[in-house]
Amino acid sequence: MKPLPEAKRANRAKRANRASLTTARAALGWVVVFLAWHVVWYATGLSAPTAAVHHGAARVLFYAFSVLVYLMVAIGIAVPLALAGPAWGRRIPRRLLLFLAWAGSALLLVRGLSGVADDLLRATGVLRDGLTGLTEAQSMGTDHPSWWAVFAGDATDALFLAGGLVFGLAALSFQRLRSTG
Repeated sequence: MKPLPEAKRANRAKRANRASLTTARAALGWVVVFLAWHVVWYATGLSAPTAAVHHGAARVLFYAFSVLVYLMVAIGIAVPLALAGPAWGRRIPRRLLLFLAWAGSALLLVRGLSGVADDLLRATGVLRDGLTGLTEAQSMGTDHPSWWAVFAGDATDALFLAGGLVFGLAALSFQRLRSTG
């Protein structure tokens, strides 16, 4: 394969850097929207899981899961910032950063796709109890969920799906940086 002339190589590297920065910023923007959505969720009175309904080992598991979720949120904030290339982000090993970005994308995609599929299966009547085997009343915690509760649940599923896509694009753009040089 014939080597690229220096000007073409520099131009390709510049485009790859711009794409990586843009997708990293998009991932960070998604994180901000995701966190803001949680504020809206709680401000409008939608219920959130609490330890109060759990006892014994179930309560310990609830707290352990909560710690894991908070850790994932912290990592989810740090990864797009590191991908954007600030000085401290360059100190994180490239492979670790790529692993975290791809893992975040996979987790968000699985959560988003399963939620959207569950919603569609229930709405179309293909599976009355969705993927979970729970009726809508069981999954919503009431026989008569409000329009807002149904919308918020569907929007949350779509938001997770969008996050998986944007984190995947950020990971892919960052991964391609090395091949442009």
